[in-house]
Amino acid sequence: MDEEGTELVVIEEYTLRKIHNLNAETASSTLPKQQEIEQIENINVRISNPGVLETIAPHRSSRQQPGKKQVEIEVMATALNFKEVLMALGLMPMPADFGFGLECAGKVVAVGSEVEDFTVGDEVMAMGGSSMSKFVTTDASLVVPKPKNISFSEAATIPVAFITAYIALIHFGRIRKGEKVLIQAAAGGVGLAAVQIAQWLGCEIFATAGSPEKREFLQSLGIKYVMDSRSLDFASEVMEYTQGQGVDAVLNSLGGEFIPKGLSVLATYGRFLELGMRDVLNNSQLGLKVFEKRLSFFVIQAEPQLPDFSMLWRQVAQHCGRQDFKPLPYRVFGIKELPLAFEHMAKAKHIGKVVISIPALEELRKYSYQVSKTNQQNKKNLAGSIPKKKSSPTDSQQDFLKKGLLPKEGIKIFQQVLESQFSQVIVSTRGLLNQVENSGNGNLSTSVEATVNNNSSQDVNSKHPRPQLDNQYVAPDNEIEQKIAQIWQDLLGIKKIGRDDNFFELGGDSLLIVQVRSKLLTILNKDISIASAFEYPTISSLAQYLGQEQVEAPTFEQVNERAKKKELAMAEKRQRMKQKRR
Repeated sequence: MDEEGTELVVIEEYTLRKIHNLNAETASSTLPKQQEIEQIENINVRISNPGVLETIAPHRSSRQQPGKKQVEIEVMATALNFKEVLMALGLMPMPADFGFGLECAGKVVAVGSEVEDFTVGDEVMAMGGSSMSKFVTTDASLVVPKPKNISFSEAATIPVAFITAYIALIHFGRIRKGEKVLIQAAAGGVGLAAVQIAQWLGCEIFATAGSPEKREFLQSLGIKYVMDSRSLDFASEVMEYTQGQGVDAVLNSLGGEFIPKGLSVLATYGRFLELGMRDVLNNSQLGLKVFEKRLSFFVIQAEPQLPDFSMLWRQVAQHCGRQDFKPLPYRVFGIKELPLAFEHMAKAKHIGKVVISIPALEELRKYSYQVSKTNQQNKKNLAGSIPKKKSSPTDSQQDFLKKGLLPKEGIKIFQQVLESQFSQVIVSTRGLLNQVENSGNGNLSTSVEATVNNNSSQDVNSKHPRPQLDNQYVAPDNEIEQKIAQIWQDLLGIKKIGRDDNFFELGGDSLLIVQVRSKLLTILNKDISIASAFEYPTISSLAQYLGQEQVEAPTFEQVNERAKKKELAMAEKRQRMKQKRR
């Protein structure tokens, strides 16, 4: 309970084991030492196990002295980008030298000898790798002054989103006043930045978004034509709205069939501005017939290697200073909420940007030290508590009882832990029970109540009723089905899901499937391939599969091909259901 008597945690069962050589003296030696904490000069964020978002955490690192044309920034806030989420989910390869954080806002603390535009103490916005740190060093050409009238969190929403949209629409798209522009997925960071730029230019905007809430938000910005980004119907709707003329430019971030459909709505001399890289890297085929309208196709990457990149970035900053462009909507997460921040963005329920607030160095030092020491101690304790070789059930059971504590002893020690100065951290030693069972302790009376961690009260409260499906609702009828249902309910935001409901008909997609895999690993200690998740799209079929002997994982090409077919089939089925309801 907290100080006000509010019940926070109920402990129904627990197991304590005596660990050799861990007494009061050795325990006290694991407490943070001031001198060791003060040696932590910087932190950066890393993920220990890509695909499992719970393993994202800050770690101690060193500061980098700025070169001649560089500046060092004390980061106050940074913003998440979709590329980082894909890497954290294991959907994109992560380079060995990659550091989370592509943009930030903060204060200059050091400058190189040839830097003339900035001095120590300047408040700035910047781009550069490893910005999800307390201190980051980046090229001065990627740094611009922060507008005085906005906060650091607001400033963190600007760099990547606005420079990407600006390069696409102004530099490559050459958008002019009065032209018609289609902005796909317009409720995201780049999409909303593009909306502001197009409105500033005086363009007629057509926009898509993936949920009723996001579409309603876009309409509140004064956009008349707003469509569903998860349906290919947008193409016919655009042509209807424009009396068959089409639009002058398409800013696209959707893959697969959305690319040819987007090209089909372009007017003569139209410009297709492609933000995504998946279809490019997959060498997806594209018919040339549509280009008889003298269309242009640009693949957009906001990168310093682009000629005039620094000039374009300064232009964006000037527009922000004049309030032509304003900070994007955002939601802030603390440094201790990193997994929740990544998961929130992966669910694609955010509007605008997801911002990470970076606290003072002293707080970061203590937290990163605790994370490091907790990980080290967990490894030692886990190694010391699991038998190294298989033994008979009888021997293992006797050994377990020798090491275990009686209930009265457990209550006493647990009370001491609660009253101590140890960090109040709950650690899930995933996989421990399976290893104990493999050691021969299967007959022990062991029970674990696995629960799905709700991300926030907002996510819980925002759950909506089960949509109308072709099949009737049938409640999950065993423990594993109930746990799968709970995972789906939290990820999809649906109050009640039946055992025969199809994940993709409920609104699921390939990105959410990755999170299903992560949750299954965390909660049920079951690791499945992404292709298998596509093959078993109902709770009943997935539960049955998890209970069977799993076969060798398919190749990447097989996974990719199955995923494309499944997504296309589900899109067509959702479209038929939509037409049927009309």
